[in-house]
Amino acid sequence: MDVVVTAGRTNRAGGPDVLTVTSVLDGRAHKVTDAELCAPHSMRTGRYAALCGHLVSPAPLIDVAGTPCARCVQLDPTPPAEETSRRPARRRGWGLRRVLPA
Repeated sequence: MDVVVTAGRTNRAGGPDVLTVTSVLDGRAHKVTDAELCAPHSMRTGRYAALCGHLVSPAPLIDVAGTPCARCVQLDPTPPAEETSRRPARRRGWGLRRVLPA
């Protein structure tokens, strides 16, 4: 079974992909399924139904994401991504100090 990673969350192939879209109307970041983004009625109107039921008019993608909608976070069907172990921070060595005279 393939695993798809979307917006920091993992999703088994076959489940809905959920994306975050900030609304111009209320300034909140709502969760919208990929099927809703591609739906014909949404493509005509430019508005998308969020998981919470809010009709989202998307803000420009260059804008900072709004505060997350609490109801959308509750209804999000994708499980949170597992924490991946990060490499330990690299120790700073001599760097330029070994090249440049004191």
